[in-house]
Amino acid sequence: MKKGSFMKASKIFIALLLALPAIGLQSCLKDQEDVFDKSYSERMAEFLQQAQDTLVKAPYGWALDYYPESNQSYGGVAYTIRFTRDNAIVRYENNPDDGEVKSLYSMKDDSGPVLSFDTYNTFLHVYATPKDGEYRGKEGDFEFIIDSIGSDCVKLHGKKSENTMYLRKLTADAAEYMEKVTDLSADFIFSGMEVTIGGKPYRLVITDPDNRQLALYDGNTLVGTSAYAFTDHGIRLYLPVTVNGVRLYDFTYDSATAKLSAGGVETTKSFVDVNAIAKLIGSVSVSNGAKTVTKTVPHLDKLEVTCEASWVHLSKSGNTLTITVDANPMATKARGSKIKVSNGTDEAQVQVLQYDLPALLGSYKLTMTAYDPDAEAFRQTTRTASISYTGSGKNRKYSLNVKSGYGADYAFPLTYVASANAFLMQSGQKVLTLRGQSATYYIGNAFNINKSQGTGTGTNAYNLISFDISDNGDIRASLCGPLFVINGGQLQYTGMTTQIIVLYAFTGEPFSESNLAGWVDKWQNAVLEKTSTSSPAKPAPLFDDDAAGSGHDTALPQYKANRVARFDMDWRSILPAWNTSQVKLNK
Repeated sequence: MKKGSFMKASKIFIALLLALPAIGLQSCLKDQEDVFDKSYSERMAEFLQQAQDTLVKAPYGWALDYYPESNQSYGGVAYTIRFTRDNAIVRYENNPDDGEVKSLYSMKDDSGPVLSFDTYNTFLHVYATPKDGEYRGKEGDFEFIIDSIGSDCVKLHGKKSENTMYLRKLTADAAEYMEKVTDLSADFIFSGMEVTIGGKPYRLVITDPDNRQLALYDGNTLVGTSAYAFTDHGIRLYLPVTVNGVRLYDFTYDSATAKLSAGGVETTKSFVDVNAIAKLIGSVSVSNGAKTVTKTVPHLDKLEVTCEASWVHLSKSGNTLTITVDANPMATKARGSKIKVSNGTDEAQVQVLQYDLPALLGSYKLTMTAYDPDAEAFRQTTRTASISYTGSGKNRKYSLNVKSGYGADYAFPLTYVASANAFLMQSGQKVLTLRGQSATYYIGNAFNINKSQGTGTGTNAYNLISFDISDNGDIRASLCGPLFVINGGQLQYTGMTTQIIVLYAFTGEPFSESNLAGWVDKWQNAVLEKTSTSSPAKPAPLFDDDAAGSGHDTALPQYKANRVARFDMDWRSILPAWNTSQVKLNK
């Protein structure tokens, strides 16, 4: 039935329910009392009272398979809701450790009997709250038309999405239910299964594990699709799907055998999602000393895990994968390899990196698009560069040195982040002084997020330079990385990436808009590259006992490439459009 047809049918059902003396409700529905001789408002009030009485009388509350968006494109998510006369006490699958959140709710007549969570609840409103790029949120509901009432089941549909949803009465504590849901969802890491439905073989494919979508195939022919949600015993489809005469809806999952089952449905073979497993293991990055890392991997017995590198050793015990890395005999060299994860059909890879700070030091080739003053145009160019340090111990100072066209190198001060094996470049730092016959210019750096907006003369922004190591030990790093700012005394990720490094010329210090003469150069797509045959800038014995912890270990928030962090700050005041006139300097 089309969604519009269902909506119309639901409204007719409600009208009949309120108009007729009694209706025999199917499934989990109760018989309604004879209210034929009462007015519409009286009948509506009694219906809403009956609905609330049913909700409140459940001592453990109700489980809700919640589906935002009219096409269920985000899949289903589990909630539990316990009702008092005034409050809804809510648990949420994606925040199980946060316990319960309580808020008010109401029962009202709004073109039908409505259960409304109209007081903000941080759990229930997460899919309905507008966010950057999602002015309608994820089109989730917080108001629901009550379609029918049963002692163990209340049928609803979202006012916005029109999605059918059910409140199912819990028979045990809500925390216990939610724990089972989260444990099961963490264990259910499959790309697909071979199943029999009514005795005939089919393929069940998890087409989108993040948004909980699956499809059923008869050979290469698609026979059904559905969103699904996790329950305390398995998975449940959004609505029933009939295949080969078998109604598919509620499945039981057995973790020990990695199988789904239901009436007329049996699993013959399961395929662990190797991409999900590779993501779960994550990149293994270790220092030059010998290191052992353990990872908990669901269904490890169904996977083949190998590595060709002689210095990486793997062992399996139950669901524990042990990765042992030998000590790196060459402290100034980085090395990498790949761990291969296979389910017999598909394969994914996990990167293993081993290096310390000495490997990051030394000579690099810097390739970028920069300004050519002779041609008065931007061209791709290659320059020599190096990362080095001066001083020792806690007085060690790092810098990125890049060849300029003015006789001296640009020298960008760097802060080493030991916990990330990365460097921070601060904005508003003097990188070169040029003294001419008529004027002295001080060159300072800034980070732009586009052609016209950047950090200007500010010094509270930091650009993260992180490194990628190939299997043969080659090192690459983009100078344009994640952009951080100092906010409340703490370094925080802005959700933005530096696109252009701008070199400004100033006529005095400290840098300010009043002594800003213009820009000297702009670097785009700036990439550092160093081959494994390059030599270090300093001798290998860099990390003695005194110096081992001497890096400036700045506490950084976890950086994820697709993460969009939001902070309560006025970006217009932090990222102004600065003077774009260029200063031509005599070489």
